[in-house]
Amino acid sequence: MTNTPDPRTQVVDLARAGHGRNEVARLTGIPPTTVTRIAAEAGVTFDRTATAQATEARVIDAKAKRVLLGGHLLEDIDQAREQLHAATDAKDVFFAAKAIDALASAHVRIVGVDGPPDDTAEAKSLLGALHEALVGKWDAAEASPQDGQP
Repeated sequence: MTNTPDPRTQVVDLARAGHGRNEVARLTGIPPTTVTRIAAEAGVTFDRTATAQATEARVIDAKAKRVLLGGHLLEDIDQAREQLHAATDAKDVFFAAKAIDALASAHVRIVGVDGPPDDTAEAKSLLGALHEALVGKWDAAEASPQDGQP
C-alpha cells in the first residue's frame, strides 16, 4: 500500500511553509480557489506582500507613463501652435485651433489623473482663455479682406 499524503494536509503544510496560493495549487494540482478554501478552514493565510509590492510597482509605472505622455502632448501642442501662427486662411486657423483644443484637453485629463482636484479648475480656466483667444483670431481672419477684395 502506498503512503500518499492527504492533499488537504499537503495544502496546509505548503501554505504554512510560506508558499503562495498559486504555487501551492501548481504543486498539488488543486485549483487555486480550493487551495484558498482549504487553507482558510485550517486557519492559514497566504502572505500578500509580494502582490501588494507588484501592484504598487505597476501603479508607479503607470504614473511615469502618464507623465511622459503629458510631456509629449505638450510638444504636440507647440507644433499645433506653430501651424496656427503659420496659418494663411480661416480653414487652416480652424483646424490648428481644433488640434490645440483636443491636445490641451487630452493633456489636462492625463495630468489630472495624478494631480490634486483643484488643478482642474485652473486648467479649465486656461482652456477657456485659449478658446477665447482662438475665437478672436478666427473672427479676425474672417473679417480681414482676402485676395484684395474689400
